[in-house]
Amino acid sequence: TEIFKTLNLKFLFLRLTYMGKILIIGANGAVGQACVTKLANKELVLISRSKFDDDTDNSTQITKHVLNINDYDKTSDFVNNIDYKISGIIFAIGSIALKPFSSTSVEDFKKLMDDNFYNVVNFLNLSINKFEEGSSVVFFSTIASIRGFKNHAGIASAKSAIIGLSNSLAADYAPKIRFNTISPSLSYSKMSEFITSNEKVAEGLGKLHPMSRIGKGEDIASLASLLISPESSWITGQNFSVDGGRSTLITK
Repeated sequence: TEIFKTLNLKFLFLRLTYMGKILIIGANGAVGQACVTKLANKELVLISRSKFDDDTDNSTQITKHVLNINDYDKTSDFVNNIDYKISGIIFAIGSIALKPFSSTSVEDFKKLMDDNFYNVVNFLNLSINKFEEGSSVVFFSTIASIRGFKNHAGIASAKSAIIGLSNSLAADYAPKIRFNTISPSLSYSKMSEFITSNEKVAEGLGKLHPMSRIGKGEDIASLASLLISPESSWITGQNFSVDGGRSTLITK
């Protein structure tokens, strides 16, 4: 019995010693910050293109890097210097661009793909060989990828590509790495301030959702923190709508 206890303790020690780290890309955003809070007991690597606030969690389990993953040279340098196994990545990044199709140029489409798709593909291409067994990746799309909304042609196209990427990678890398996507509706964030800063507009948009409000970072991070954890070890290749019911329900 004592021998088994000793072996179990050694196994646990080795597991904790070599357990990979979770990368949160976009850690300064509303969803990213909420993910940091919910995963505070994990080994986290926070990545943001903007400087971190002084009140950002400074525990010994968290390291921070200012990096814009649209800069491929700096991203390559960053990934090449990773000396640990990756147990998960949350890509809490994206943009909002609402324009009529007739006003959306090919260059606009390319820029949206750069900001929402190609940068993610590049990061994964560089880092995929650093993932440990049983790791997980969480992407973010939008409900506009599965339900048509006016003036969303550009961003819906770019975010639809993310869903296709997630499904394909889930097939390619099963069972070693899981890939899932979250497709939120409008939520409060730095990106959406140009819409949600007007209280009356935000209230009106909230009423379009069966849950009668706009989402919060915590609403989305709750699912992201589950999908990145071993508790969801039988979930892969899925796209989850976190949208207050807007994509599937009509209540009025």
